[in-house]
Amino acid sequence: MTEVYMRKENSEFETGFVSEAGSFIDNRDYFAYIETEDLACYVLADGLDTVTDMNSAEMAVKAVLENFMEKPSMSRRRLMRGLRDAHEWLQFESRRVRLKASLLVIVTDYTRMVYASVGNVRLYHFRGGRLNFRSRDHSLAQSLVDDGRIPEDAAHLHEERGNLLEYLGKPGKLQAYVSKKTMLADGDVLLMVTPGMWEEVELAEMLGALEESKDPVILTDTLEEVLLSRQRRIIPNYTAAAISVKKIYQEKPKNRAKLIKRILIALIVMLLIGGGTWITLARSAEKKAQAVQEIMESGSLGDEYARLGDFQKAISPYSEAKNAATRIKDLVNRKLYLNKQALSQAIVDGDGYVDEGDFENAKISYEKALSLAKTYLSSSVDTIEKRIQDLDGYEAIRKQITEADVKFRAGDYTDALKLYEQAYKKATEGGYDRVIQEISGKQSDTQDKLTAIEHELQGIRAGKLAARGERLLQSEEYSGAIDAYAEAQQIYQEIGKLESVLSMERAITKVEDKQRSKQDEERAALAQQQEASDLGAIQQGPAGQAGSQQAAADQAAAQQAAIEQAARMAAEAAIREQTKQTEQNKQTEQTEQKKQTKEPAENGSEDNSDGNEAEASDSESQE
Repeated sequence: MTEVYMRKENSEFETGFVSEAGSFIDNRDYFAYIETEDLACYVLADGLDTVTDMNSAEMAVKAVLENFMEKPSMSRRRLMRGLRDAHEWLQFESRRVRLKASLLVIVTDYTRMVYASVGNVRLYHFRGGRLNFRSRDHSLAQSLVDDGRIPEDAAHLHEERGNLLEYLGKPGKLQAYVSKKTMLADGDVLLMVTPGMWEEVELAEMLGALEESKDPVILTDTLEEVLLSRQRRIIPNYTAAAISVKKIYQEKPKNRAKLIKRILIALIVMLLIGGGTWITLARSAEKKAQAVQEIMESGSLGDEYARLGDFQKAISPYSEAKNAATRIKDLVNRKLYLNKQALSQAIVDGDGYVDEGDFENAKISYEKALSLAKTYLSSSVDTIEKRIQDLDGYEAIRKQITEADVKFRAGDYTDALKLYEQAYKKATEGGYDRVIQEISGKQSDTQDKLTAIEHELQGIRAGKLAARGERLLQSEEYSGAIDAYAEAQQIYQEIGKLESVLSMERAITKVEDKQRSKQDEERAALAQQQEASDLGAIQQGPAGQAGSQQAAADQAAAQQAAIEQAARMAAEAAIREQTKQTEQNKQTEQTEQKKQTKEPAENGSEDNSDGNEAEASDSESQE
């Protein structure tokens, strides 16, 4: 065991890579590797699709590495299983657009290596400054080379070099290439490249870069410089990963005594094989029983999801049941759950097409699912037939939603809301549950826009009232200023602008303070006038009685004027309170009417008329 865990420590492998998007925004290539004490795994993938929200190359690489880490091994069967896991994952995620990728994986124990490839990601094995071998592509151009119809050195320029016969994510079963174990030697270089690199850099240039480079980082940088020196108008994604084998792990020579011991053990095993047969059979029966149980449980779970109409969730259990049947070579159940999985995927694809508005392809997918359901899942026939029947209704609703979306983007929120409401009514009446939630969300967004506009208009009106209050304050018309500020405060309260509400409260308090100060000044002046009048009467004596009488008369007149002014102010306050209450009642009625009609245009006109009435009442108060 000590020997196994010393392999990495007693060898020297160096890795360098370069990966760029070229002229494109996204890099669809992906490279990753992991080195353990006894094994190392290097994976490079090239995404062949254009899906923006998922990276098929990254998904495939991670699937292969996860499979490797689950049970690190150089087993060809284990390596193929990792590729199948990646293949099935891409198939599973291909709901709307098929996810596709080419992939190359190398596993080494620091003495030997084994690789597997699918697509056209290449491996170049260099030894002693020369090409030892190159991996084969799964392309039509490679087939022409194999048939002797074109020379091998012309394959990298042939027009069919990108026409792949095998790749991850393709429909059906995967046929990948897995090599035999190959001995490594000190000084070997393993170069992994995607088409973006090997299509532009010829073998002779690779050999030249290899001769000039002392480590893998310099090698990949040199290859990148050669590629960029072509100065192409469009540069595809490109990746080059180099593994430099400075020193392999030297295994100890075979021990003859150990070899004899192993032979003797093998003979003993052969003698006892009759007794061990029942153990093997028992284990085989146990595994088969477990697989049968998995088939039953996963299949039942998938059927239950299908019964509930959740075909998206049904896909995974059907896949697990199919895989379990494959392990025990149960061809009947494998075919059954393979078709149930295909049926569920077809329905999911159809639903995706409906969401995109592609009703022609939706119908094709649903009809494919219906054909399979009649044979393999009769309980879903009615569900699929209803989906097909609903297509016309969905199409009409989808057109209405699209029209409403156009008006929403143009800022015509009133008409957009009307169309959304009509579409919602049709969807509810027709039982089109899949679009009801979507429409409801769009209605909510549109109503939020209308409410925001209404609040903005109300805010403008409140701002005008606040400005009017400021003008009246400057003119010392305090009662009118208080009324204007109070009305603005009420509007701010309704639209939820608490900061402005507090600002109006402070303004009202300021005006009331000024009003009280003015009243105090008037009372003080009146008292001073009375005191002066009394003093004048005392100083004049009998001769000034006439003047005193006149002063008394003036004082009485002033008092009467003050009483009349107080009465007039009380009457004006009562009128203002009545006008304010009337205005509040009108605004309450307008608010109820807005909730019913949801017409911002009418709201705006009512607000203007309210403002005019308020100004008119203020003018009357001033008069």
